[in-house]
Amino acid sequence: MKITGVKTTLFRTASEQRDRNARGSAGTSPSHGCVIELGTDAGFVGVAISSVAAPAQFKQITDELLTGEDPRCVTGLWQRMVSASYRGGPGGFVKGAIAALDVALWDLKAKANQEPLWKTLGGARPRVNAYVSGLDAQATDAALQVAVSALARKFGFRGGKLAVGLDPDADLRRLGIIRQALLANTAEPELMIDAGQYDSPKQAIRKVREIEKHVDLTWVEAPVRCWDFLGLKRVSSSIRSAVCAGESMDAASDFLPHFHCHALDVVQVDAASVGITGALQIADTAFGFELPVTLSRSPGNMHAHLGAVMPYCMSMEVVDPVLLGGVFTGDVRIEGGWAVAGDRPGHGLVIDQQALAKASGTDAAAGRVA
Repeated sequence: MKITGVKTTLFRTASEQRDRNARGSAGTSPSHGCVIELGTDAGFVGVAISSVAAPAQFKQITDELLTGEDPRCVTGLWQRMVSASYRGGPGGFVKGAIAALDVALWDLKAKANQEPLWKTLGGARPRVNAYVSGLDAQATDAALQVAVSALARKFGFRGGKLAVGLDPDADLRRLGIIRQALLANTAEPELMIDAGQYDSPKQAIRKVREIEKHVDLTWVEAPVRCWDFLGLKRVSSSIRSAVCAGESMDAASDFLPHFHCHALDVVQVDAASVGITGALQIADTAFGFELPVTLSRSPGNMHAHLGAVMPYCMSMEVVDPVLLGGVFTGDVRIEGGWAVAGDRPGHGLVIDQQALAKASGTDAAAGRVA
């Protein structure tokens, strides 16, 4: 089996969810990205959903490094792509393109094996503890109470995360609402906050300490800039809660100073930033430092396949447990507070070509093919 080329399709779909990130303003938020379809001469197609809207990058990398190669040699091909980008640095569009192509390669390998990705990766128990996120999108306290109560009742969530920062009183009040709703499923709800990498270490310490007077936090995500490993260490040493970061780091090597300085208590991993291969390497390194891993949001909650094989994966972020609308479907189920990976060959994402054609404003069958 050989790789024959890549097809990329940009899409944009309207979202009814309001963008109420703690550092942003309210408003209608569109969903946009790029569908990657990596073709082979055996008829299998590897799929990835990327936020990197850079078709030229996907085509160049595929033409120069992947076309004609066996997609089942995933780790070697990932290393080839990373090595080729070394001098220019693995950040920006190149980083995102390599990560997405790596996801598509793993999807191809699992499909060629006629088995789900979690099994190709070596997993035996395809489920991960899930927590609900995106709760800051609820504009009012009443809407938040209705939404989180319904999610807890239907999907069994035992943990929730809230973006915080603009109004300390509102943050405490809304954390209380989330905790009350989750008490239906557990006597000890996991409450996390996302500070958005906004504050200085001193500001972060002061704000978190005030919250800790009233709320028992499982972790504080991104209290300072993700690259400020000394600042993260300072915050970790000054608060009771665990410090979590890593979602926006561009490469596995970016985590090294954080590991050496013991700057993180929980390592956050995102295949959209480092690929599946990089994510597995980071998880293994974290295990060597006796640190737990948490997985960020992912298209179709695909990260459930990865969590099934990571040695110390404590949780996975879920924003959309039902996957209504959009340009793809997935077979990861959220039930009883767990993200359960399905048995569909590959990572389970299937492109709805009609929806993609509508969202891209073109005939999807006439997409760009390398």
